[in-house]
Amino acid sequence: MPVLQELMDLPGVYGAIEFSCTGELGETRGEIEPDFARILAQMCAANMAIYRMQATGWTQLTGQGGFLPERGFALMTLDHVLMGRDGQAVLAHRAQFDYDLAYRRFNAAIEANP
Repeated sequence: MPVLQELMDLPGVYGAIEFSCTGELGETRGEIEPDFARILAQMCAANMAIYRMQATGWTQLTGQGGFLPERGFALMTLDHVLMGRDGQAVLAHRAQFDYDLAYRRFNAAIEANP
């Protein structure tokens, strides 16, 4: 997995966190209030669980596959982005964020640590 400091080097990123599948907060980087970081960790875990539930249900309903295992997500507001993958997430200013570079960084970390 990429170290959080590597994720902090992505354009527009102002915070990075580690989160568990149960929503527990691990390490943090950047200017994120501790209470907000804990909420983000829970939100990241919840998004992954919701995706898993939807993908499992769709697969059972239609017989189509290929949606699992779930890996990550991106949420956008008017000004901010939260992108998470495999237990790590970044917070960024949307106007400056490079989605392709972020995906490449996350994917390279997965390939390096299968």
